[in-house]
Amino acid sequence: MTVMNATHSEPPMTVLLGLPFHDTTLEETLDFCREAMKGGESRYLVTANVDFTTQAYADADLRKIVFFADRVVCDGMPLVWLSKVFGQALRERVAGSDMVPRLLEICGREGLPVYFFGSDLETLIEAKKIAEERYPGLQVVGVDSPPFGAVIEWDNEALCERMRASGAKLLLACLGCPKQERWIYAHHRECGIPLSIGVGASLDFITGKQKRAPRWMQKTGLEWFWRMAGNPSRLAKRYGHDLVFLVRAALVQAWSQRRRGALELAQLNPPPLRPAALQVTRLIWAGELRKSELEGAPLPELVDKAVFLDASRVAFIDSSGLGRLALLIRMCRVAGKDLFVVQPSAVFRGALEDSRMSSLVTMLDSDVEAMERLRTAGQAVARREAKPGGEIWVAFDRALDAVYHDEMIASLESAVAEAGEGGVLVLDLSKVGFIDSRAVGGLIRIWKKMSAQGGGMFLAHPSAEVREIIGLLRLDKVLPEWKGEHVS
Repeated sequence: MTVMNATHSEPPMTVLLGLPFHDTTLEETLDFCREAMKGGESRYLVTANVDFTTQAYADADLRKIVFFADRVVCDGMPLVWLSKVFGQALRERVAGSDMVPRLLEICGREGLPVYFFGSDLETLIEAKKIAEERYPGLQVVGVDSPPFGAVIEWDNEALCERMRASGAKLLLACLGCPKQERWIYAHHRECGIPLSIGVGASLDFITGKQKRAPRWMQKTGLEWFWRMAGNPSRLAKRYGHDLVFLVRAALVQAWSQRRRGALELAQLNPPPLRPAALQVTRLIWAGELRKSELEGAPLPELVDKAVFLDASRVAFIDSSGLGRLALLIRMCRVAGKDLFVVQPSAVFRGALEDSRMSSLVTMLDSDVEAMERLRTAGQAVARREAKPGGEIWVAFDRALDAVYHDEMIASLESAVAEAGEGGVLVLDLSKVGFIDSRAVGGLIRIWKKMSAQGGGMFLAHPSAEVREIIGLLRLDKVLPEWKGEHVS
């Protein structure tokens, strides 16, 4: 696991319909992209519109991908309008189709090579030719059109190797949502490109295969109508579904933000720190957490140890307060430190459940319980055991996601070596509450190693939630559930 010091250096965030958005402008986003492309880390940016938000609302894996993106920009005027109602108003829409031409211009001017990935090969070659003619100095150093089929069926190791060798500084993935976001999340580190962005049909705009709406329709939020009029058989049903979702989810958030807790002023005074808190950073959030009153929700200057957040005194929280929580979650994630919410008020807990954020934090009843969780969190991610039937079982005791990806891979590689030629590896998921796209990419790599030595690999005892994600990510196509007898 990569561990870095995390300080509060991001733009403010607001949570709308279950997703966090940075309050940023197109110019500020371009500045971020320029800095990222010249940096040494591998980062990714997400542009989320209403259709994206609709899909993510019911997809825990996609929500987590968005929550931990290095930048999340709002590419939908209805979402900008809603932000003005729910708390932290977003200053403007940042459309991917506006951003891509500006990025290509910057890359040409500053000598930053670009890689096109997705779509069909004919479109990519044409887009490369047009872009290099249109933007002086631009170098499109690679184009790759993956085959039809699920992402897990592609030769992703070879794809990443070509991308690393290209020397590109920007990856534009045109696979459509959510496939492009899943691929980027799972592989952006391995491909070695400093900045990756899913841009959907943006290359089609460059080649002229699709035409953007007039500027007045873009500014008034009617671009969706222009697109639907151009392809009603494909888009009418989708946009109708998105509209129904938008109304329902907005009503849920509006109802959630009506909640208030009756807290006495005396309750808002911080209690003395307990001895256990000396080993962690302890934060106390209190009062009504809204855009104008976020001083009641302090953030640490530096995350260098686990964080206990006492939310027992939160009487109200709106989208900007949830955005502050999203920033804290991200700070802890970047630093590789645990975050525990201790004694959340009913208002706080309800707001997290309504906004689909409850899966992103661990809520506990006391500091004592949080300290026990912190103690056990430092233990091994996986437990390996050879069964009498000859199988090697690996039991995981926590979520399999990007945080524990490296530890998961190390444990499984040891198990592969122990299983040997023709062996059987069984992954016990009975205590795993979540699995994300990056972990799935890692499991596929381990499966390939087992297959190369003539062995088999199976999943055992997944929960209903994990089974749903496994099916969604098509992992069940290559890793079936174990049907043998589990010998204790």
